[in-house]
Amino acid sequence: MGLGSFVMNKVTNSAAIALCVALIMTSTYPARAQTIGYSEALGELGRSCGKDLDKFCRNVNLGGGRIADCLEQHLAGLSPSCKGATRVVRDLLIKRRDARAAVPRVCERDRLQLCGSVQEGDANLLECFERAKQNISAQCRQAVLDAGYETPLATGPVSNQIHLSSNDIVSSLQGVEDAAAMGITATKLRQLAIQSMHDPARANPVNRPPLMAQLSNLAQMTVAIQFDFNSARIRASSFQAVGLMADALYSPYLQGYCFLVVGNTDAVGTREYNFKLSQQRADAIRDALINPFAIKPERIEAVGLGEENLLNPVNPKAAENRRVQLINIGKLGANATCPNRPEQILR
Repeated sequence: MGLGSFVMNKVTNSAAIALCVALIMTSTYPARAQTIGYSEALGELGRSCGKDLDKFCRNVNLGGGRIADCLEQHLAGLSPSCKGATRVVRDLLIKRRDARAAVPRVCERDRLQLCGSVQEGDANLLECFERAKQNISAQCRQAVLDAGYETPLATGPVSNQIHLSSNDIVSSLQGVEDAAAMGITATKLRQLAIQSMHDPARANPVNRPPLMAQLSNLAQMTVAIQFDFNSARIRASSFQAVGLMADALYSPYLQGYCFLVVGNTDAVGTREYNFKLSQQRADAIRDALINPFAIKPERIEAVGLGEENLLNPVNPKAAENRRVQLINIGKLGANATCPNRPEQILR
């Protein structure tokens, strides 16, 4: 069986091994494995397996289980640190998978006693548990912890350009009503970008106005993801940043919210090429969040804006213009981008 056979909410033992390839940890982790975040784990993957990935998986991307399949195919040639780390994390992933499946059963009494009208499967249930965690039973608290819902969000620099902290994640909770009222969708942003490319008044990238003035005011986190040159392949050095995005989406306070993954480039090259490349890169981030991280596909949509929404319009070729935005656009069902049905986070 291939190590990339992970299917969200229906994880087999083979799939647990698949995901473990994407969540590498060193032997120093098991004692606190239940609190390890995807960011820390993927950062270790980049450090321990970076050379192996460059050697054996040069054209393989992180998402869709493809990295897992590639590493399995070349298992015999992997370095000891990369090969051994997959065994260390396997038990962690099985434990996390089983705990997530067990939370509704283990925490049913706590839900009835502490969370009143919040129904099983409601996206607000984990937020209720988080707020009442001093009063929930030891069994329920342990199940939530083992499931990874209380994993501490990583802090510190995850790239050379952008520094992220827990405060950046918390800020994603603010202002989502404005996003829903504005009707921000991937389709709307894509149309604005296409119109921008054909607008003679926006031909010069220097001091080009924002594509949408309100966009920068929405609740979001911005990450500098490193890709291979002229490619959508995520570099191993940026696995940690992608993992942080996944950690954020698993936060109890963000369950049930929809997000846009927005890709942006600098102004090097043609506008048409940059538009196409940014979409491919946004798609690559979304693919990775879905597999191996098991973020529900209906919660995230990808859109590329090319060079049409520069962060530094004074210097259109500046590195900080190459970035990925994770924008909170409101609760599921409250925005046209999101399905008009409740999120079932505990199923």
